[in-house]
Amino acid sequence: MLSNLNIFAGRCRFGFRLTLGGCQAMPDLASSIKPLLSRFKRACRNSEPARLLRRLKGKTLHWSLYLLLSGLVLGGVLHYQHYRYSHLYAVRIDGTEVGAVRQAAAIEEFLEDLTGKCSSLYRLKLYPEQEITLIREYRPDEVDSTEAVQEALRQRISFLTDAVMVTVDGAPVAPVSTAEEVKQVEEAVCLSFVCCDEHVELLEVELCEKISGRSCAVSPELVNTPAEIAFLLTRQKPEQEFLVASRGTIATRGGESRLDGRTGPQVHVKSVEQVTVEEEVPYTTSYKYSDKMYLGESRELSPGKNGLQMSTYRVVRENGVEQSRESVSSGIVAEPVARVVEKGTLRRFGWPVAGGGKITQRFHSGHRGIDIAAALNTPVLAADSGVVVVSSWGSSQGNYLVIRHNAYFTVYLHNSTNLVSVGQSVSRGQTIARLGSTGRSSGPHLHFEIRRRNGYHWGGWYTHPAINPLQFY
Repeated sequence: MLSNLNIFAGRCRFGFRLTLGGCQAMPDLASSIKPLLSRFKRACRNSEPARLLRRLKGKTLHWSLYLLLSGLVLGGVLHYQHYRYSHLYAVRIDGTEVGAVRQAAAIEEFLEDLTGKCSSLYRLKLYPEQEITLIREYRPDEVDSTEAVQEALRQRISFLTDAVMVTVDGAPVAPVSTAEEVKQVEEAVCLSFVCCDEHVELLEVELCEKISGRSCAVSPELVNTPAEIAFLLTRQKPEQEFLVASRGTIATRGGESRLDGRTGPQVHVKSVEQVTVEEEVPYTTSYKYSDKMYLGESRELSPGKNGLQMSTYRVVRENGVEQSRESVSSGIVAEPVARVVEKGTLRRFGWPVAGGGKITQRFHSGHRGIDIAAALNTPVLAADSGVVVVSSWGSSQGNYLVIRHNAYFTVYLHNSTNLVSVGQSVSRGQTIARLGSTGRSSGPHLHFEIRRRNGYHWGGWYTHPAINPLQFY
């Protein structure tokens, strides 16, 4: 090759010259080019412009010819400049023209700047969804409308981004920005139902469905974070910090997820956990018996205290709901302390007939006590300690007694004789009368009643309600 080939034309009055200089190539190449240059020179010398210049060489043209030539040159230059200035770039969006501009670079720079700002806002790489073309055309009657074109582009252009559509068993859910985020969605779904308590050890976790992704182009507003899609599929808010990041104002509207109200395909996450918990060991109750208290009364001598044991379970869950629990181990940390209770053995009322006797009629609505048959003149005993408030005779009752106690009255009818008088204090088991058959009676027996006190004084048969005496025995 020839290095440093210089071809230039120089004007000096009406002549020109063509020189070849600086030929420092290999001899074989130089020798092959020189004949070509010689033929070129000869062709130039024999051309019409060259012959005209030779004829004019050394001659002086009239000033009017110079003026004419100058006018022609100036007119040609002005016409050329007008021709160039009448060409504008027609800007079209999807084939629809929005204006014409003189400088295509201004529109290209504007588009690049607008795309960059939107990409920065969405934190995604964006590109225009529409086809934007700039074609240079001859428009002699139009003017530059750069500002109007820029405004039209700003209003009409929408952007797309390359994304990955998350699918569950092939069913589309929502797009994320990268394939790596699909893996984050799967991880977030698996961990959404996992308890983060320090006493819970995750042994296994399995997603029954297959989460995958496929390439797509979508509006950047439709791109979601892995956390949002995990929430859509599980309705569980993931606690992992790397999933909480969102795309600023694009990811949420009014503080709520864009996916609120939507439902995704159902997913099933099975997990196996080893759970260690503290469990109370309930205390037992031991009893002591005392004849110093009535039957049915009791008091706590010492309180009980639950024990404590550490238990480990193997728990199987589906979507966080426990399916089964298997005990692995347990150990007592603190033994329970038994509660001690003292219970009374003393009956509220003693039996009113010495030797027992036989119940011949029980308590019912028409008979407000019990009848106890025994031999004539068998001792009648005070059922409890108290004060005699009635010692009298009645046509139906015969000889009868009424004794007042703390919360009750006791009544003894059909006695052959009363052995105590009104106002006398009697003790439990004391003989107060002899069993008889006085009044309206079918034979020797004691009619015995217990009435709940409704005031301090006896006041009559209908003042105090009768209760079944046998509930105390």
